[in-house]
Amino acid sequence: MLFAGAAVPLALVLSFGIALMLALSAAELAKRFPSAGGYYAYTSRTLGPRAGFLTAWMYALYSPILPGFMLAYLGSVLDASLRAEYGVHVPWWIWLAGGACLTAVVAYRGIQLSVGTLVVLGLLEVAIVVALAVSGLLDPGPGGVTAQPFRPSTAPSLHGLYLAVVFSIGSYSGWEAAAPLAEESRAARRAVPLAMVVSLVGMGVFMVFCSWGILVGWGSKNLFGFLLSREFPTFVLARRVWGGAWVLVLFALLNSALGVAVACNNVATRMWYSMAREGVLPRGLAALHPRHRTPTRAIALQLAVVLALGLGLGAWLGPFQAFVLLGLVFSLALVFVYGAGNLGVVRYFTGEARRELNPVLHLVFPVASTLALAWAAWKSVHPLPPSPTRYAPVVVALWLALGLVVSLRSPPQPAPHELAEET
Repeated sequence: MLFAGAAVPLALVLSFGIALMLALSAAELAKRFPSAGGYYAYTSRTLGPRAGFLTAWMYALYSPILPGFMLAYLGSVLDASLRAEYGVHVPWWIWLAGGACLTAVVAYRGIQLSVGTLVVLGLLEVAIVVALAVSGLLDPGPGGVTAQPFRPSTAPSLHGLYLAVVFSIGSYSGWEAAAPLAEESRAARRAVPLAMVVSLVGMGVFMVFCSWGILVGWGSKNLFGFLLSREFPTFVLARRVWGGAWVLVLFALLNSALGVAVACNNVATRMWYSMAREGVLPRGLAALHPRHRTPTRAIALQLAVVLALGLGLGAWLGPFQAFVLLGLVFSLALVFVYGAGNLGVVRYFTGEARRELNPVLHLVFPVASTLALAWAAWKSVHPLPPSPTRYAPVVVALWLALGLVVSLRSPPQPAPHELAEET
């Protein structure tokens, strides 16, 4: 909404097409190299250990940092809404600290609790947001039910639409969270790829439908009012159609942020664990809890990262500006990670596994999605967006340069651990 304005459904459709090609390609590697390392394992195996390290290095700008600035932004929204409606003041940093600690506890107790928590939070969020979208379609605002939000002309600018596509790819990015759980899953070579694709399709249908329903409920003849609303427009719509029950949408927002934090925590801690096990990071991070079999030190490291970034940047820039800056940072980092994974698909299936080559899955999809990612990323930073978002490409470039130096100065590591063949 920040960049696409009323064209959010269009941005979500475009980014879904790109994300689906990415997921289908990555699933091909997940079938053959199930590992807790996820993309780190895939690129290490197909492009070499140094490429795998660099991919994990760039991935550190995604899963490890996302919970911090998302929980900080969530805290600021919850604080403002509760103060405006009920006069209750709970500072954003308390929401951040509480959410981060809750996420760490869930991760510490084991993957079954993590997955169960994600399912419960996800179902609650989906039910509330779908109900609001349906209410918007049944009781539309000025203009009635229309497809206008799917037109590029409803975006503030094409540059804003490009930015929205890049950000939207990041919003779909949870589909690969299943990959690092391969070593804790049954029948991982079948279950993990299926979970990656099915979860993405479900997210795509949900997000496009709900964004359209909410915009229709607001009113297609008042889309500029949607853009210029001083209050979160979804809350405004919820008050109109639900009255006092609008607080359910606030609850759904909290659910969403906690769900993303848990998912990202699972990915980040398993990545730290996998890299430590292979000697890329200190081996102490590979320590497992004797009962829960969870990487406790990796979980502690992730908690420290979330609190340091969330509290530090939130206090320095403010939760909203930190959200915008780091949102583009992790989106650009994902372009590198996904691009590296796509290159691994092409190289593996045109070389070692040439007999299994499928031109669509192993050539067309990875090449087309990589080009689309690169184009959207370039257009999102050229011309440079306003400050502090304009510094995002600088942060990503400096981090990549530092990773190159570290990878070149370090001895190559063995390929990450993979599961044995399943019977």
